[in-house]
Amino acid sequence: MRVFLASLAAVGGVGLAAAGLVFVPIGVLEQRSAGDMYEVAFQQVGDECSGGHELYLDIENGTPLDCVPSYVIGGSPRVDLPGFTEAQNDEVARLGRQLGSEGLTDAEQHRIQNRIDEIAAAIPDADRPLPDSATVWPADAGVWGARRAWLGGGMIAVGILGIIYAMRAAR
Repeated sequence: MRVFLASLAAVGGVGLAAAGLVFVPIGVLEQRSAGDMYEVAFQQVGDECSGGHELYLDIENGTPLDCVPSYVIGGSPRVDLPGFTEAQNDEVARLGRQLGSEGLTDAEQHRIQNRIDEIAAAIPDADRPLPDSATVWPADAGVWGARRAWLGGGMIAVGILGIIYAMRAAR
């Protein structure tokens, strides 16, 4: 019986540690990609829309840029940040138009970004949308980003304890 428990602990420990080694980097990468969710990219018309930004504003006039072809969604570009209410999206769009009437300076860009950060900070965690990467595995939709990384770290620790138990029991 002791050999069976030691074998079970060894196999379980190696499995948990291996899964944890996968969860940690995935969680870190997910958390990094979530950071771009509320970061505005200020660009000129014709520049390539790159990065994981949800909002691209024209540096010349503060209006939203059409980084997704209109045939995909339909209509003209607009401010539509995830988790923001219609009024909050309208406020950001209005601020961009007001400040960008003569082009956006660095200070005006920071003012827009700061307002978006203030609104985003007020969104409760339960109402924050999950990044696309969090829906890859529907069974763990609530575990992504930093939570996934911490879970992976815990799995590694428990796995190592299982391996240590197996080695002591085998002696």
